This record gives sequence, structure tokens and C-alpha cells, in this order.
Amino acid sequence: MSRQVFAGLMTAAIISASVATANAAELEKGNPSASYYTDNIVISERNDVAIKEDYTALFINGTLVTEYEVIIRNDRSLVPVRLVSEELGATVDWDGPNMQVTIGKGDTGILLVIDSDKALVNGAEVTLDHPAVLYNARTYVPLRFVAESLNATVEYAPRISSDAPLYYDTQMPVSSEKTLVRDYPNIIIDEKYDPSEAVTQEEAKSLLQVILQQGLNNFKLATTKSLVDSGEPADKFNSAFASIQTEINRMLYIGEVSRFFKFTIGPYDILYDKYNGRAFFEIYSSGTIVKEFDVDDPYLFTPVFIAG
Repeated sequence: MSRQVFAGLMTAAIISASVATANAAELEKGNPSASYYTDNIVISERNDVAIKEDYTALFINGTLVTEYEVIIRNDRSLVPVRLVSEELGATVDWDGPNMQVTIGKGDTGILLVIDSDKALVNGAEVTLDHPAVLYNARTYVPLRFVAESLNATVEYAPRISSDAPLYYDTQMPVSSEKTLVRDYPNIIIDEKYDPSEAVTQEEAKSLLQVILQQGLNNFKLATTKSLVDSGEPADKFNSAFASIQTEINRMLYIGEVSRFFKFTIGPYDILYDKYNGRAFFEIYSSGTIVKEFDVDDPYLFTPVFIAG
């Protein structure tokens, strides 16, 4: 492949991989899109977030949240109470003079006092596994307490381990079922969804294979045209196309996480939103690029499969 064609494919692939701002308070449910690296997360071309070595990714309803930290105190994860509560449909009031936070959702009322390990839930006293604290002028509370008090589910998953199982006959590790992004530990908070509104895992797999096939067909046409236009042999990437076809045919189901069924085709994991049908590629290279699947993307399989 000529240097010019390679550079053009990679530039277009990078542009295609840029994503919209991922702010849980502003986006619809189910958008983990971003480019995840060791020391930063690129949310859009003009928005990236520096992260620390011990970073934990926070997702609420399947959407990446970056404007707040998860903090660890005495081995307990604390999260910003206003962000989590409002994302779960609750209202939050702050009483500065008394250092109290009141949370309300439906028939549930919660009262928290800064630096106290006691809370009131509908008038009943509950002991917290860590007191509510002020951090960067925001109230942080134990993750599991606030989420479960508001009828939500909580998952914690560590980053991918060195002994992860391998994908078929390759040396590619298979991601954990419960991670949305495997590069860091994940905290995943979700409302309790109505399962009757979801497709089944079998339906999701069939739908995915159809759109993956359509994406591959379009990708083959676009890539072959680029080769011909540049004077390269039209069959130069036939073996790569065949490899992609093999992976589509043997796509592996990993499990369920948040709103998603999780599949893999080796170097790419796929998150399929079982409630709205959106699909996201997780592309593993120097970091992890999470981008919404687009069957008309002419560079859909360029990272890894073509560029290596």
C-alpha cells in the first residue's frame, strides 16, 4: 500500500472516530463514546479530560461522565450526590447552614448530613459505610447507598486482567462481561429498565450480523475504489476482507452490561443497546476508541484490520 493511500485512510479514520461531548446530564441514555487513553480521554476534537493513574470510569445509564471524579475513602467509592441523583430522576436540595442534603424521588426522601455516617431514608435511620463528605465544594456520598436508595443498580468491574481468556485461536484477550471500557476500573450505575422493552440476546446478535455485513460490503467498495484510484491492485486487501468476514460469522457473545449486550469480533468489541438498537464499536489499538456504528462509514474497519 502506498504511503499516500495509507495516510489518507488513517486520517479519515481518525476524523470518523471523533465523538460528541459525553456529558451524562446532557446526552440521551446509552452513549459511552470517547477515545480512552492512559492519561486522558478525548471526548471530542476540542474536549479532552486529563486523568490520573488510578482513574475509575463512571457511567450512568450507559453514558460516560467526565466532569466529576470518583473518590476512594477507606476502600469505599464515593460519588457526587447531585449528579447521580439528578441523573436517576431525583431532586437535590442543599442546606448550607446545617450542612445537609435532601434528596427526593417519588415516595422516597433521603436526608444526609456532612461528616455523619447516619442518614434518614423515609424517616428511618440508616448507617452508611462512610460519612458524606465535601470534596471540591461538592457533596460526595457512598456510591451503593445513594444508587440503591433511588432504586438503581450498581456494578463495579476492575480493568482487564492479564489472565483474560483468549478469543478463539488468537492472542487477543476477551473483555470482561461487566466492563464498558476495559482500560480502567468501571463504576456503572443504571436505572432499573423494563425488560419487556428490550430485544433478546439472540435477536440482537442477528440484527448485528446483518448490519455488520452491510458495513463490510460498503467498506469493501470504498476501500477498493481508493486502491484503484491510486493505481494500487484492486485485490490488495482481499485477505483482510476475508478475515473480517470470518470474524462477523463467528462473532462471540460476551454478556450483558448496563443497557447493552456485549459481543466481540476479536480486535473490536461491540455494545448493542437492547432498548434503542444503537450499536458501538470498541476498537483496541494504542487506546480504546468507542464510536457509534455507521454502515456508511468508508473507514469502518480500517483501524486494526487494515492499518494493523
